[in-house]
Amino acid sequence: MEFYEVVQRRRSIRQFEDRAIPRPVIERILDAGLKAPSSNHQRQWKLLTLTEKSVILEVAGFIRPYPCRIVEPKTPQQEMFQIAYPRQRRMIEESACVILPHFRQKYGLENAYGLMDYGATWALIENMLLAATAEGLGSVVHIPVKKEPLQIKEFFQIPDGWYLPAMVILGYPSKEARVPTQVEATLDKKVCWNKW
Repeated sequence: MEFYEVVQRRRSIRQFEDRAIPRPVIERILDAGLKAPSSNHQRQWKLLTLTEKSVILEVAGFIRPYPCRIVEPKTPQQEMFQIAYPRQRRMIEESACVILPHFRQKYGLENAYGLMDYGATWALIENMLLAATAEGLGSVVHIPVKKEPLQIKEFFQIPDGWYLPAMVILGYPSKEARVPTQVEATLDKKVCWNKW
């Protein structure tokens, strides 16, 4: 798939087929992530990659589904809430692979260096999302909140000093996967040239 087509086709998919992803495909996606630019050229990342269904289900148990009271969405954001909130745990349970990208956190996020490390990890995540699309997979991120990061850290005995900004969830998209209407972001509305 050509690069710009991949960018156009990437969507957050939250429903997956019960189908394993071949290891070489996962390795290509991981490798694409590791090619991302990094803060101070350190690349201090660890990609904890889950492919065993029993482990994925244990981790899914830490994630609570969020209620959504929106019955008739009036905006793309409300439509996304209606689709995404109730599936936070289920999308992980259905997935074939969950990647937990950690970065070594030397500085807090209030520090510019800490923000650089955080931002570099999101570049890694975006590379993996695009690679997953190029491989014909669906992908989505879940940002761990409340007790979730600590539960994941304790479950895997992750050493202190490592931070998990998001979980990358992968699988073959279900034919029933719902995708919200995309918010239009066009050059004429979002880009300023030489002045605000």
